Amino acid sequence: MKNFDELMTLVGSHGPYQRWLLFAIIGPVTFFIGLTVNLLLFQLRVPEYWCHVPGIENTSLSPEEWKNLTIPRESGKFSSCSRYKVEWLEEGAEEPFLIHNITEACEQGWEHDTSEFLETMATKNEWFCEREDYIKHIYSINQAAHTVGTAVFPVIADRITGRRLMFFMVLAIHAVFTFPITWVSNYSVICTLKFFAGLAFETINMVSYISGFEFLAPEKRTTGSLVTFVSWTFGTCMTSLTGWLIPSFQYLVVISCIPAVCGFVYWRYLPESPRWLLSRGKISESATNLLLIARSNHKTEVTREQLEAELRILWERQEKEVSLFEVFRYPKLRVRALILFCQSACTYLIYGVVFLGVTVLSSNFFLSHFVLSLSELPSNGLGWVCTHYLGRRCTCILSFLTTAAFCVAATFCLEDKWAMLAVAACIRLFSTQLMYVVTIQCGEIFPTPVRSTGLAWMVVCGMGAMVSTPYILHSGYGDSFPYWLLASFLLLGAFLGLFLPETIGLPLPQTFEGR
Repeated sequence: MKNFDELMTLVGSHGPYQRWLLFAIIGPVTFFIGLTVNLLLFQLRVPEYWCHVPGIENTSLSPEEWKNLTIPRESGKFSSCSRYKVEWLEEGAEEPFLIHNITEACEQGWEHDTSEFLETMATKNEWFCEREDYIKHIYSINQAAHTVGTAVFPVIADRITGRRLMFFMVLAIHAVFTFPITWVSNYSVICTLKFFAGLAFETINMVSYISGFEFLAPEKRTTGSLVTFVSWTFGTCMTSLTGWLIPSFQYLVVISCIPAVCGFVYWRYLPESPRWLLSRGKISESATNLLLIARSNHKTEVTREQLEAELRILWERQEKEVSLFEVFRYPKLRVRALILFCQSACTYLIYGVVFLGVTVLSSNFFLSHFVLSLSELPSNGLGWVCTHYLGRRCTCILSFLTTAAFCVAATFCLEDKWAMLAVAACIRLFSTQLMYVVTIQCGEIFPTPVRSTGLAWMVVCGMGAMVSTPYILHSGYGDSFPYWLLASFLLLGAFLGLFLPETIGLPLPQTFEGR
């Protein structure tokens, strides 16, 4: 056998076992990841709010009439952080109160619009006015945690624990640090919990993806990616329905913990990657898992002795004990790695701006989120067709250029919310396709000893870029600034794509030879 892909054909690289792994484990896990990560948007939502002015119970006015009398307007909208001074008069006066044309701070709390959300993290803790930035900080801290966790945990998975054990470790970390947020109200404690919960989250997605990816034949890898991206899309769409049915952030936090707890059902069924076992020299364990695959795929003629003999040959050929820094010893691989990391940062940044920008697109938050989530679905099929027929490299470049064109178009649609929603949906469609293509390229360019770590660092660069998302959206340089900035990054990504090789149909590289 020349490589592990040829060995996989011996035990079956596209049979009942691979279909079971994709549709019974990888698909459901990715679905719930998409559901859970999007629930954060609903938990951090800041609805319209205004000062609470006591005394309406002593009048015959409706809440709307009282609001019109006591809350000043700024730029045509009710002020969020000031109120008129109300003087209550003695009994017998013609009017029980007097409204002075003097504004004062919201010293007696706030009220908020409950038409979409009964309670969010912001409304529960009154993170309004000068404290409204807390929401941006929490989102950025969560993204920073994704970045750190994705940099650390996959390295541990590659070198020590393997994919399987790491998967269950990060499930436990996510559940343990997420659940307390339901009752904690201290800002510093919430930031700490979100950071530790965020450390694990992206690793769940990445480890499950790699585990499925390494069981598939080269010609079926795009199909495997398609399953994960479609599952993600349906998970994000389900978030809109979940948030609409349960508009209270405490319940949404609990719901986000349930998939992590249920994930332990897979303890008996999720196998360790035979490729990883081989990379660590565990010949017997790798043969055991391969034999399980062979039996599931009805390859009864395969024997343990045959598998162990082939695995020993592959083990002697491959390089051992390598880190991602080993990549930088090889000129071609070094350049390609840096390009992939840069493209990932551009792609995730674009996705993050549209992902978080849903809060400023339309008055109907749930519909906006559903439309943007649903827009990802065509990208999965479109990405599969393009990568299959046009190749990875051409699809990557065209996707960058198309997304850049829609970012420029967005600057002319800022006044029309529905037109903006349509353009943003197109941006999200092609940015999702970019994630799909760049992920495939990463998996097919990095050799097995650093594939997990390489994919992790690709995500690290992307997540690191997403930390700046809320600050780009609310930069103060105007509503069009984010989209001009994104268009510039996208053009850079398209240019860099010219220097990546075409990898369609090639076997996964096992060593650094020829890299």
